[in-house]
Amino acid sequence: MSSDMSSVPSSVNSATTEMSMRTASDDEMLTIAQKMHWVTSVVVGTIFVVIGLVGNTLSILIWNRKSLRSSTGIYLIAQAIADIGVLVFFFVTDSIVMMEPSIKMPYSYGVFFSYIGYPFFFLFVICSIWITVGVTVDRYIQVCWIGYSKAMCSQRRAFTGIGIIVLLCFIINLPHFWTFHAVAVEDRAKPDDPGFAKAEFGQTGGSDQYEFWVHCMFLVLVPWVTIFILNMFIIREVSLANKKMNKARGEEMKEKMNKKEAQITRLLLTVTFTFLILIALQCITQCFFMMKPNGANHEMVNKAFSIAKLGVIINSSINFILYCLSGQRFRKELFGLIVKRVDRIKSSSVSMSETSSTRLTSTRNTRSSM
Repeated sequence: MSSDMSSVPSSVNSATTEMSMRTASDDEMLTIAQKMHWVTSVVVGTIFVVIGLVGNTLSILIWNRKSLRSSTGIYLIAQAIADIGVLVFFFVTDSIVMMEPSIKMPYSYGVFFSYIGYPFFFLFVICSIWITVGVTVDRYIQVCWIGYSKAMCSQRRAFTGIGIIVLLCFIINLPHFWTFHAVAVEDRAKPDDPGFAKAEFGQTGGSDQYEFWVHCMFLVLVPWVTIFILNMFIIREVSLANKKMNKARGEEMKEKMNKKEAQITRLLLTVTFTFLILIALQCITQCFFMMKPNGANHEMVNKAFSIAKLGVIINSSINFILYCLSGQRFRKELFGLIVKRVDRIKSSSVSMSETSSTRLTSTRNTRSSM
């Protein structure tokens, strides 16, 4: 009896010790996750936002040049615009809040976050992804269905395709407009609570199912599979076409075509697998996030999901770099654009200098005549 009685406190103490160890471990992991979230949002995220805004702006200017203006160019301009939207809304809903947490306290920010910031961030994300599908389909038609490309890949059809993509993305993204709602100061449980909270829909299982099956699976996984398969067909078609053409060409021409084939293959594989790695990071973490573990683990996965969004930000920032690395014509047009702008600045400086000189001379002549 006494033996049993003495064993009870021992087991309780052991369980208590184990629980406290787990709590300490969870707290440590949560602290690490919070620090990583701060670094990725404030430091790394902001750097990529700046790079992406500059790069996408240059991409719009270059793809809009007369020599590159085509259906493909229009899709890439639309993608750059969508990527700019992703970067801007990431910065105002994530980076700034991590820099200064008090920003999310006012009711006005709660209204902005709930009905503009949060839903439009995801709208631009899915628009960017599905415009990538659009440009891949456009390129597939031009390479694999050459006979139909002139009629199907016109600039007018590109604008139509982009309009349809944006409309469908907006419709399928509507649940994000109902996920959060603004909370007045008097309705908050604590004075330091943010100015927004999960709405009734955001707290239901329907919201969870939407995030997992619609957003994660359909809006991310399906586009990637489509892009990958179409790019494989494009690479195969280019390879077969070049093999046929090599038979009728000399060695010098063969070498040129092989280099061209390698460049196209490198561009397609680079863009495809970059998209795969960066978007998959966000999608996989979102799957864990949807499991909703309890306690500190839930908070830790929540932070990890915020960190994983960095994959989306990098994907929206580096297309310009990929174009420069893999596209010879793009580099040529970029160089031409820079030279043209520099010449304009020089001409403007010379003109201003001549105007100032003329005014100074005129003033001197006027004074001498007096």
